[in-house]
Amino acid sequence: MNAVWGKGLLQKKNIQLVFQYRLTPETSDRLELAVSNLYRFFVAGKLVGYGPARAAHGYSRLDTYDLSPWAGQEVTLTVEVYSANVNTYYTIDEAPFFAAELYRSEERLAQAEDFTAYHMTGRVQKVQRFGFQRSFVESYRFCQNPADFYAGKPQYPVIETETVSMNKLLPRYVSYPTLQPISAQIIETGCVSLQPDAEVIRYREYLDVDEVLIKGFYPAELEEDIAAEVAQFALCKKPSQGELTALTYRTYQLPRTITGFFSFGAQVKEKTTLYLLFDEVATETENCLQINPRRIRCCNVVKYVLTPGNYELLSFEANSARLVTAVVTEGCTQVSHFAMVRYENPDILPLQDYGNPELNAIVEAASYTFAQNAVDILMDCPSRERAGWLCDSYFSGRAEHFFTGDNKVEKSFLENYALYTQQPGMDAGMIPMCYPADHPNGRYIPNWSMWYILELQSYVEHTGDMEMKARSEQKVRDLLNFFQKYENEYGLLEDLGGWVFVEWSKCNDPEFVAGVNFPTNMLWAAALEATAKLYGWEGLTEKAAAMKKAIRELSYNGEFFEDNVQRDANKRLKKVGHTTETCQYYAFYFGIATPESYPELWQKLCSQFGPRRDKETVHPLVYPSNAIVGNYLRLELLLAQGYIPQVLQECKDFFTQMARLTGTLWEHSRLSASLNHGFASVAAVYIHQCIK
Repeated sequence: MNAVWGKGLLQKKNIQLVFQYRLTPETSDRLELAVSNLYRFFVAGKLVGYGPARAAHGYSRLDTYDLSPWAGQEVTLTVEVYSANVNTYYTIDEAPFFAAELYRSEERLAQAEDFTAYHMTGRVQKVQRFGFQRSFVESYRFCQNPADFYAGKPQYPVIETETVSMNKLLPRYVSYPTLQPISAQIIETGCVSLQPDAEVIRYREYLDVDEVLIKGFYPAELEEDIAAEVAQFALCKKPSQGELTALTYRTYQLPRTITGFFSFGAQVKEKTTLYLLFDEVATETENCLQINPRRIRCCNVVKYVLTPGNYELLSFEANSARLVTAVVTEGCTQVSHFAMVRYENPDILPLQDYGNPELNAIVEAASYTFAQNAVDILMDCPSRERAGWLCDSYFSGRAEHFFTGDNKVEKSFLENYALYTQQPGMDAGMIPMCYPADHPNGRYIPNWSMWYILELQSYVEHTGDMEMKARSEQKVRDLLNFFQKYENEYGLLEDLGGWVFVEWSKCNDPEFVAGVNFPTNMLWAAALEATAKLYGWEGLTEKAAAMKKAIRELSYNGEFFEDNVQRDANKRLKKVGHTTETCQYYAFYFGIATPESYPELWQKLCSQFGPRRDKETVHPLVYPSNAIVGNYLRLELLLAQGYIPQVLQECKDFFTQMARLTGTLWEHSRLSASLNHGFASVAAVYIHQCIK
């Protein structure tokens, strides 16, 4: 298989090329396709594919499309390929390529160089980054309907291609995504006033471009400053019918938070500038329902400039939204059939009736959350990052088996880690905290590599995938060697490098993780035990037991396990009084403590702690847990001990509001972050285990 790209365009940032081929398929025809970074595939103007399933540096997964549904029809095959050429947590910073082969049975009819190539100049190139974790916002200037182009009508000048190098090819394990539209309804209309002096909230993702740590376009290079443009909008609701004219808006609501591509028709009478501002929630003010496109530190905006004509528009990047405000600043257009084309895992099995409306709503929300976060790898969120984070994947991998009966996505996720090779800036032996991704600053989370070992052992145990076990062995061995240099005289890890991360709560404050951090050591002891189960290496079980004994002696203060100890002036380890709820859950979850060995502490956790605790009056010096991972460990501990009614009630207390507001489950228990977070889908597993 050969690969091509536009001549002279290999290093260009934020561009899309289109490759087209006309034919009349027969029933045996198929297209085999591999690209970097992203593509979407149209047949006769219809969207039939989006990908690829992501892979490690130097690899790409091969997709195959059956063309038999179009047998006997003359059609245009259109593959639109996007190249970011910047570092992100979503797509890898590598040179783009397009590789394709068209087959009739086993006869090759065409390959990449036989496709006609176009540079899609309708996408504005020099714009700001979408965020630190993803590449660029979308902005378009169209003079013709792009849907006509995908169906085969010429629109852009043909460009010359050249042969380029390509990645090694891997099989695709995961199913091809659902690409079905869900319609939105209009819930508000109104007028827009512009406030030129409005404060522009700017973050480092597009101002601190340095071409090493954050690649992109410098502020002086930008053709448009979309964050500054939308910051000027002041909305005021007012009943309106029909067309969107200059300085008017229309807000749409989807039935739940959905991840996918904005799809709508636009009948443009005068040259129109149209913005889509979107988010998972909105704030109801006296004047309007206010969407904040910067709520989660990214730029949730898609912009279109359209000359008169009729358009069918489909945004390119996968984004998450429940609410979308369409703002017209100039011109006149009629927007019709506004919808979101879902980009989801299609393998969700029928859901069980759990006999309770709240529980059913939570499980349904968990299924939507999982489907949007597991299209090709196990992701944290499908909005701000779209990144494959460890630790999160430990939980969402279990959700995958519950919802689909398989672990195809987790297999892809773990294979990417098995194929990871040392990247510039990263410490030798350590693995990335999220992957496939770029980490030019060398930042890593040592704790997440420990969760990786737990996940790998669990995956192999319940799937029997001995090949994955063998392919991952060196990664685990390297991690054991990496951590050995941090062991102190007690056999505990002390003053770890990287970003020591326990969870999003007080237990992650620098003074709580300094020195010997006990939740980290509890996790590492469990990782050693998991390694012993997985590979049978000698001495690890005994080493873990010695660590647990030392943790009990150094951490327990007679009532609670403290989070850390630090060296005093005489270099002796001393308690410093830092105590968190999450540390207690770590102790019980990883076998440092049991309900039998610490009965008083266990009873306190069961009856006095949890999300409903009055943190000001009940153990105010024990800082509360957050969702990831403390509250989830709590639910698992209660479930393991048979506290079924309590688990169900706490699930209702914690998740019901999320299910009602967005139809998905959140990163935290508040509205300040992602409201569609992959690990949270494991809540359905807890409910099912209570009622099955």
